[in-house]
Amino acid sequence: MATKKRTISVRLDDAAKRQVERAATLSKQSAGAFLGRAGEEEARRALLTWAVAQHGIGRASFSELAQDTGLAVEEIMGAMAAGGQEEALAMFLASCRTVAEAKNDPRFLRLGQEAVRLVERAGSGKPSTD
Repeated sequence: MATKKRTISVRLDDAAKRQVERAATLSKQSAGAFLGRAGEEEARRALLTWAVAQHGIGRASFSELAQDTGLAVEEIMGAMAAGGQEEALAMFLASCRTVAEAKNDPRFLRLGQEAVRLVERAGSGKPSTD
């Protein structure tokens, strides 16, 4: 199925125009195709960064962010996990908080917090006191 394309005009100064044309030539693309791909990639990065930040502060669920951005839930989750263990644990806790609130079960969040403490202790090399 062919995708309908839309046109967006871009204004560049002479130096930027030369750089885009050279980069397009090196990648064997037209300048328009090169800018289109670059725009799509940068838009995806910006949307992922925004989605990770929104989820990190508990403002939206993965499914809400996927709907808002047009990105896959798995892609957003992967971007969060790529941030490292600290961000992954924060993501886990935010998810636990969301579930605890939805189910009106604060115990769920406490269990999630305890799981995070155990993981952090295991990563620090300190023996567990449990």
